[in-house]
This record gives sequence, structure tokens and C-alpha cells, in this order.
Amino acid sequence: MSYPEFEDFKANASKEPVGDNAKKEFWVGCHTKEDWEFIHEELKKDGSLEDNIPTDSCNCCNECKQSDVRALYMLSENESASLRNHPKVKYVHINSMAYPGTYADDPDTIVESQPSSKTARYSSTVKHKRDISGPGTYLSDDPTADKLNRGGYQLLRHTQKVDPWYGSDDHTIFDSNIEQYATGKDVDVIVLDTDMWFGHIEFQNPAMISNIKQSDGSTAATTVAPNNYIGTNVLKSGFSASATTGCCELLDILLEGPYYIDPAWFEADASNRLELRWDGTTVPKESVAKEWWSDGSKRSNVYANIGTISSSAMSSYTRARCNGTNTSRNSGGGTHGTPCASQAYGRQYGWSYNANKWFINIIGSGAIGYENTYDMLRLFHLYKPNRTSDNTKNPTITSNSWGLRMSNISSGYYYYRVGTSGSGGIYYSGSTERPSFMDYYTGDGFQNRSPEYVESSHSSFDAGREMTEAGVIWVCSAGNNNQKMVKSDHPDYNNYVSSSDNTSYENSKRGQNYSSMSGSQVYQSQNRAGYPAQLGVDKSTTPYTYPVIQIGALDDDHHSSGKERKVYYSNMGNAVACFAAADDTLAANRYSSGYERYDAFYTYNSQQSYESEDTDFGGTSSACPCAVGVLASKLEYNRTWTHADLKSWLASLGDIDDTYFYHGTETTSATDATNWGDSANMHGGPITVIYDAITTGTGSGATRFTFNGPLNISGKINLTT
Repeated sequence: MSYPEFEDFKANASKEPVGDNAKKEFWVGCHTKEDWEFIHEELKKDGSLEDNIPTDSCNCCNECKQSDVRALYMLSENESASLRNHPKVKYVHINSMAYPGTYADDPDTIVESQPSSKTARYSSTVKHKRDISGPGTYLSDDPTADKLNRGGYQLLRHTQKVDPWYGSDDHTIFDSNIEQYATGKDVDVIVLDTDMWFGHIEFQNPAMISNIKQSDGSTAATTVAPNNYIGTNVLKSGFSASATTGCCELLDILLEGPYYIDPAWFEADASNRLELRWDGTTVPKESVAKEWWSDGSKRSNVYANIGTISSSAMSSYTRARCNGTNTSRNSGGGTHGTPCASQAYGRQYGWSYNANKWFINIIGSGAIGYENTYDMLRLFHLYKPNRTSDNTKNPTITSNSWGLRMSNISSGYYYYRVGTSGSGGIYYSGSTERPSFMDYYTGDGFQNRSPEYVESSHSSFDAGREMTEAGVIWVCSAGNNNQKMVKSDHPDYNNYVSSSDNTSYENSKRGQNYSSMSGSQVYQSQNRAGYPAQLGVDKSTTPYTYPVIQIGALDDDHHSSGKERKVYYSNMGNAVACFAAADDTLAANRYSSGYERYDAFYTYNSQQSYESEDTDFGGTSSACPCAVGVLASKLEYNRTWTHADLKSWLASLGDIDDTYFYHGTETTSATDATNWGDSANMHGGPITVIYDAITTGTGSGATRFTFNGPLNISGKINLTT
């Protein structure tokens, strides 16, 4: 079995010093406690006269006080050979764990039929293709049964650290049933996006629908769920007196969340407060759900004073507009939310297909706005019911494939690695003088990028901070601007531009260009986290603590070198936590003009659905939900993990070696066109691709880390239990 991760580790790990006189760590063991005490004292002497004892004093690097008969010493080969001949010495041998680069054993040669704790997703293999375009019939106009549950590449890619397609053509189709440690069970995953279509077959329980048909609408077909698939939402029968189990797994935070939080209120007058949704789930009547959020008197007393949401903000928020049905797509027209949701928790395309699947329209037609959304999520997280099995709160993690952008000024002064005082600015005018570090951004408009917003200028920052402090885990797209995003202690953090010379960073502010952020201002930053990545930032720490987890995008195509790479438009830098499959992934489609599916139609309650189709999806918009699906699966068994724990786990995955992933070269020059113009350049950021690496937590929030060699730690360490 190929094990490139181990090979990489051993190649770069500490190796045994060479030479007969080179000092290195040796274990010295004696027959008894008294023997060891004698040998230990003799080894410490300078000028010992004892036979077979070195004449020079030997450093004891670890007395191993947990043992009476052994310790570690720095010895040469000649000294160790002589010491072995002393009658009180039982053994002398190299400390192999100090030099794993020389002595570490390939795990594959040690294990004997080691059982995997992973579970196969399906009973048989399904097809996966990295570059879904090009030759073949992967996306045929009339897909046959062998294309059922095809996974694009986002599922198979995230089963391992190194790209499964490395060394193969990216058009190669792999057959795999996918094995994974967890599926997001008992984790609340919330997709925040445009309005979306709940009626897609991706979100329906196959056990509750019938009459599956192919894309021609007449030929019988089948649909198959994963082996351990649950297939219900949290409002299923048994949740409350009036609850019923529906075929759709999705729920809307605004419209269905109140019943989940406060079932007693709705059951107190069930006939007037509850109704049957199109899929068979009993849900609040829209008007009653909105009253619950906006009026404390329209709740149970225990929730009367927890806070309210503006009623005017919810006036256009309806199921028809924001969710749709099996026979009517969401009338708001949003097309972005459906593929995002499918890649976070969809039955076919999502990693966490057993999560509690929630949605809220934050940016689409009828959206309720940033502050209201943050407030709603905070209240949802704090007051939702605990899990009955152990009376613990389910983790809440969100997927946000959106961000606010702004164009740079066409001419002015740039301040590159000169601080924020306003000195050291260099004039540029137009594209011919534009410095390279801001000349290769992508996106709409001139030099489009994510700027840092002035927190004191908008109420949404207080709401966002309160939400993240409450424990809501916020994950977002890093952005599609080919922009370097860095932490506050990076030399590029303070880079900015201004229309005037001798202008400090603080005075470089401009008005925003989004009506939804009316009254806000932005700094002319070039490499800082923008909105919403800057939500909840704590500037009292060094470096600043950003609770938001930013996700970058992989390219479906390989680099010209054959290595995996980031896609040309994805942001990068050390503020981006990891990368996930993105460019030309497969996802559920809101339109009826995408790629045809084998299981295209279904029937529920005697009504045949609209046709469900797939789409090629891309951008960091795709990377974010793909990553959220994997992260949610880790929260399943690490239920008390915070954003900091998830970031630590991501960091523990380690960089992918340059053998398999194109790194590029980080530059320190504002005008280095070669490196800034390299669209695959990672610019010194982590070369981390999220994958289904094991954690050892069992629900307590504790994690054990295993190291294959010596562990050297410097600096401040905080351990929390």
C-alpha cells in the first residue's frame, strides 16, 4: 500500500548524527536500581577510573524518574560500545524515537489486518471524476444507472491527504464507495445563502418517495441512499405531540426554528399555529413563526425576554419565495443556495448527509439582512433543545459562500510593508504603473478585492461578535479575488492604498458600495480579512484572533507540473485555514437546464416533482460547503469543539509536500511580477487540504495527538479541559 504521508514525514524528520565521535542519544539500562545509581554517578564524573566508563562526563538528557533502572545519555558510538561491556549494564542502544528520519518504521509493514473504523458510504461503488468535462459519458444527456450517486471529485478527494488523481489524468473516472469516519449526526449545519429549492431529490428521503423516473420522464429508475442514512429532519414524529415525519430533510431557521425551540407554545394551540408542509412535516404557520421571532408575548414565558427580530425584516420571507416545494421551485429565483446546500449536507454530494439540515436566506430575494440573521442564529444556538441521549447541546456550524468586495482606486499611493503611519507611499496611475501585488486580482471591476470594514461603522459587527461569542461556528469562502489574506503579525497585513500621499491607514477610509451596509466604511486594505471573515475579531490578542474559518478553492485541473494546485482565482495566504475541492465540482441544480440525472423525478403524495438536475459548481462558494461537511463530521464526536479547536485540527493535518502540490514562492516585493503573476502561487500560506483524518474524541471534546518523534515546544501553551 502506498503511504506518501509517511514517506514525506520520514524524509523530513530528524536523522541520526553520523561519525564515531558524534554525540547522540542512547538508552542505558541496568540490572537493578543500585546498579543504575552506580553507573549514573560514574557517567556524570569527569575522569572516571571505572573500566568501560567514558573518561569524559556524559550528559544525562533524561533521567527518566519514572524508572529505577534506565535513563538517556549523550554518548558517542565508541563510548556506547565500551559501556556495553560493563557488568552492571544490561543494555545500551540508540534512542530511535529521537531520530525518526533514520529509524521510523512504515506503519503498513507493522499492522496486521488492522480494521478500519470507517464506514462505506454505499453498498457498491459509484463514479468519481476530477475534471467532469472532456471525454467520456460522465455527464451524458441520458445517464444510465451506473451514474447513480456519481460524486464529482469533492467526496473522493477528501478521503485522504494526497490527491487520489496524482499521477493520473484528471479525466480519469474512479469507482469507489467512499469510506468516512462520521456523517455529521447530531450537528446543526446551517447554510446561509440565497433562497434555494427544497424540493430537489437531493434532499428527499428515498424511503418516503416513489415512482422514480429517468430524465425522459417516463422510464423507471431507482434512487439509493447511503448505508447508514437517517433521512429525517428534527421535527420528525415523536419530537412533539403534533409532529409528523416528512420526506424533505431541510428546515428553515426562520420559518421552522421556532417550533424546534419552543414546541410548547405551538402545541398550546396547534390547530391555529401549526400546519402540514408540502412534504408531510408539521411546521409553524408562517405568520405565527414570524410573530414568535418578533414579539416576546407570542412565545412561552421562558423565552419571552430572550430578544426579538424586527418584524419588518421578515415581511417578504415566505416558503414559496425562499424554499419552494416539490412541484414549484423557490420563486425568489436564487440559484446559488441549492448547490451550496447539497455540497454541505446533501444525500449525494454532501459529506455530512446525516446532519440536522438547516437553511436561512441571508442574501437572496426576501433576505432578512445581516444583523437579523446573526441575532437569529445566536438565539437559535443558545435556546434550541439539548440532545435527549446525554442532555448536551448540538454544535452549530454555518456555511457562508458569500462576501463583500470593492474595487481599488485607479490611481493614488500604495503603502507596501511600510506600516500604517502614512509615510513611504509610492504613486501609481492606471494599469501601466499599478504595482504587481495588486495587479493580479480577479473578479468584477477594477482590481476587485475584499477590504477590511470599519467595525465601529455598522451594527452588524456587534451582532456578529455576539453570535460568534455565543458559540456559533462561522465558516466562509476565502474569496475569488486571487488575493493574499494574512494574519495580523504578517508583514503584509498593513498594506493599503490611498488617493492621497502621507495618508495613514486610519484615514484611508472610503464609503461602502453595498446598500445592505448603508452608513458603513471600509479601509483601503489589500491583505486583511474582509466581510464576513472579520466578524468577531479579537484585537486584544497577538496575533489578533479571528474566529471565522476561511476556506480556499482547489482547481479541478492539475498544474502543468502534474501537481495539484489552487484554482487561479482563489484567495490564499496564512489567514486561509485550508483548501477544499471547488472548481467544476458537481452539485444539485435549482434550474431545469443543468446536467441530467438518472433519478430525475419522484412522486410524493400523488404529485410528480419537477425535474431534479445537477450542475457544475465552482469558486470558493463550492469549497466552503465542501469543507463544512467534513468539519461537521468532526464535530459529531467532538461536540464541545470551538472554532479554535477546528482551526487547530486543520493545522494538525499538515502541509502537502511540494511533490504533490504546487507551492510557488512567497515574495517580499510589491513589484515582483513573476511571483504575483503566478496564479497558482500559495504565497506562503498553508498547503492544507481538508480531509477525513481521524480524531480521537468520543464526545467529551478531548483530543489526543500522537507524535512519531520527539516533540519540541516553545512559547506560551494553554491547555484547557
